[in-house]
Amino acid sequence: MIRAQIVAFFLSLAGAAAFMPVLMFLSRRYGVLDVPDARKVHSVPVPRWGGGAIAGGVFLGLGGAALFSPWFLKLLDYRYRIIENAQTIDVMSLKAQLTGVLIGSLVCVVLGMWDDRRSLPPVVKLLAQIIAAYVAMMYGVRMAGLAIPGFGFVTFPLLISQIVTLFWLLGFMNAVNLSDGLDGLAGGICAIAAGTFLFVAMLQADTKIVLYSKQLKLASVLAAALAGGCLGFLIYNFHPARVFMGDGGALFLGFMLGAVSIIGTLKTSAVIALLIPVLVVALPVVDVAFALIRRARSGNGLMTADKGHFHHRLLALGWTQREVVLLVYVLTLLLSMAALLMTFFRGKV
Repeated sequence: MIRAQIVAFFLSLAGAAAFMPVLMFLSRRYGVLDVPDARKVHSVPVPRWGGGAIAGGVFLGLGGAALFSPWFLKLLDYRYRIIENAQTIDVMSLKAQLTGVLIGSLVCVVLGMWDDRRSLPPVVKLLAQIIAAYVAMMYGVRMAGLAIPGFGFVTFPLLISQIVTLFWLLGFMNAVNLSDGLDGLAGGICAIAAGTFLFVAMLQADTKIVLYSKQLKLASVLAAALAGGCLGFLIYNFHPARVFMGDGGALFLGFMLGAVSIIGTLKTSAVIALLIPVLVVALPVVDVAFALIRRARSGNGLMTADKGHFHHRLLALGWTQREVVLLVYVLTLLLSMAALLMTFFRGKV
């Protein structure tokens, strides 16, 4: 079992690192550069198509896991019949779930890279994100319900399930996108989050519910590939950055983290299921929430960029980029450790 995660991690890391110079070249070739302005903290134009290399690395890692790990292929063959009133009403397949994640994430990275080049209208970007989320749901990636102590598993009606899943995925995508403000910041947060999801999924994979056990194992492979892709990107993105992930990378990573949490970390047997993924990405989530409140009060558009983010305020106080990013890493690691402890002691909560 561990072999698939190891292969996915290292191939993804190597792939992202190897693809990055190619995407940097193409970014310069087509003029997809992040040009400095009064709001930004870098001083020279930087290529913005790093997200394409991250996605390429993750896809390579997952492909390698399927090629070199018979266990992973066998896992993907698992199918679960959904029975209601003694009749089979649907069949859920792990291979289908993986397909939905890959297609949805591909929509995100292509949309984001196109936006990096052409600056699409916010409505178009939002519609494309919704399409990506619904593609994943069509293939079985959705929050079907929640296990609540004393009540057992509470199943959501289909419409509620779709709405909750949609907002969950949109929340992750935009939280990562809006947190991408300093060299290495979003990439590092996503690497820590993916690593945490990996360990959470592996810690919970011994559950007696076969369906959940299989989904957790799939989530662990996805998380391993995602962590590797982020680390491969950070080789080029840590201050001083030679490439940015752009909207393509931010939407891709946000979508993947949201999907992995739905398939994996939300399968814990208590209401802390919701707290685990939120806790891991708490800093960008809180920062985004305050940003929306701040912009609403000022009368500016909710999507209007400003310099009021947490990291901007620390820079204004004299902190360097590396100091701010390392501080966020430490805080995120502490929150991730709390999530792991909650998982480990879930039977006592």
